[in-house]
Amino acid sequence: MAAPTYDLWNDVIETVIRLHAPLFEAMKRAKKDLILSRALVDELKNKGFKEIQERDWNFLLIIESYEDEIGGFKIYLLAAEKSEVYQQSKVNAAIAQSTSMEDLRGFEMEHGLDLNEEIFEAIEDFYDISAESTSDGLLFELVVFDSDDIDDSGRGLETWS
Repeated sequence: MAAPTYDLWNDVIETVIRLHAPLFEAMKRAKKDLILSRALVDELKNKGFKEIQERDWNFLLIIESYEDEIGGFKIYLLAAEKSEVYQQSKVNAAIAQSTSMEDLRGFEMEHGLDLNEEIFEAIEDFYDISAESTSDGLLFELVVFDSDDIDDSGRGLETWS
């Protein structure tokens, strides 16, 4: 087994992201194919979510309302992954780099690193998808629409009136 180095560490991160690429690309396609309409927004406001299927993937579309003067909101596309699946992707990435998770954990401790944090940051940087760990696993969020973007452009009040 190879002793971890910063290059190997980065290779593990890239491998984990590559293993998740089909999911992230499906999320991007689902966002691109989604037609935002008043009816969809009303459905989301009433129901809180909508199931979306993109080929072999299932996602949730959810809405989060802002406490603002114009009734602003953000719409997310969500995907969930069980902890075991994510942990196995890290193990597979370590094996692909001829190291072990134990050696990587030791490298983390020695250098003050956090593999999950680095993976999540890289996912956000590359795919614009945020990732967070929950008690049940991982949650991936892709912003589909944010009314703040319209507000920030100075057209907010006219658009939502």
